[in-house]
Amino acid sequence: MNKTNIRKLMGGYFLYESGRAMYFVLITWFLYQWTEDALYTGLFVSFGFIPGLFSNVIFGVLVDRSNRKKLARLAGMISIICLVLLTGTFVGGFEHPWLMITAHMIMQTAGSLFRPSLQALVAEVFPRDSLPRIFSWSGSATVTGSLTGAAAGGVLAGLLSVETSLLIVISLYAGATATIQMIRYTPVEVKNRRNSSSFWDEMKEGFVYVHQNQMLYGLFVMLMLGQLTFHTTLGFLSVYTSSHLKQTALIYGMLDSTFSIGGILAGLIGTWWWAKCQNRIGVWSLLLTATGLAIVSFTTLVPLAFLGFLLIGLGTSFVRALLQSVQQMATDSRFHGRMSSLRMLCNQTSVVVTGPLFGVLASSYGAPVVFLCLLLLVTGGVIWAHIQSKRPAFQQITRPA
Repeated sequence: MNKTNIRKLMGGYFLYESGRAMYFVLITWFLYQWTEDALYTGLFVSFGFIPGLFSNVIFGVLVDRSNRKKLARLAGMISIICLVLLTGTFVGGFEHPWLMITAHMIMQTAGSLFRPSLQALVAEVFPRDSLPRIFSWSGSATVTGSLTGAAAGGVLAGLLSVETSLLIVISLYAGATATIQMIRYTPVEVKNRRNSSSFWDEMKEGFVYVHQNQMLYGLFVMLMLGQLTFHTTLGFLSVYTSSHLKQTALIYGMLDSTFSIGGILAGLIGTWWWAKCQNRIGVWSLLLTATGLAIVSFTTLVPLAFLGFLLIGLGTSFVRALLQSVQQMATDSRFHGRMSSLRMLCNQTSVVVTGPLFGVLASSYGAPVVFLCLLLLVTGGVIWAHIQSKRPAFQQITRPA
């Protein structure tokens, strides 16, 4: 493997996720403190994914037809421009909840292009048998960035103005975009151009491919539960910390960082976890997540809350990184972009549907009820994962690890 490309890839993941986590901590904390209404938090989380419901399928075909590195760079530039404009609204005194929600929608749309572009780029740059290790390392770099960004965001929320803090976020996104641009490889489309099929034919071909490889349905459901838990936890953590635990922005940042520490641990022991669990990898990962959700749902003690969010971070990171590796290994290289985008379409649809509902529940009954609802969903996911573990194709992919 090219060690230089690995370092650049890990650096890009780290900087991007640091910027994303810092931005998210700052905006969600400021939004709740300003409005004192959890409904806006639910709308913020939900509406951010609405554009992805329409763009993901298109982005998937774009990723499979175009230069993945250029698409990742384009997504990074869109994020930077959006952040500059958002910062301008704070400087000019024009901030408003719906302006923040609109900016978040643009940021999430750019992320919907950035992530499948980078994931497909990984599958293009590195050999197939190295993908579990690369995705585990990239997951570790991602959550390390999330840890750094969340902790810094919590500190900055109490020390600096939101405008100054957002300038730091902009610099992190700029660094991520520049680092990904420095990855060197020979694009697939240069070696083997495929222009015979139309854009819409290739989009339809992606849906046909899923139908013919129905194990992907099972993977999409498990990955959807991991992502739904991940994004909902991040979105409602500010409400949970402020209204339920009665703590400050510093504790919020520390809880977010603890959530990320679970992800770092998952990245460090991911290959070991895969080797131990094999075809039961989804079952045990979701059980870890359920344990964390149960703790968070029923405790008012800050130390126990830290343990709960650590386990949620650990379990969801196992699901998101390792089952994503299974999906990539089960997918023909021609369909990596389309399958990544279809997976993200499932993930984001779940957040769009549940976000406003969770917002109403948190506003009426408190933030813990959100985590209790997630616990019920993940418990059902454990049963689903058990069923999927019996599939011969799933066993064949997970056994060699």
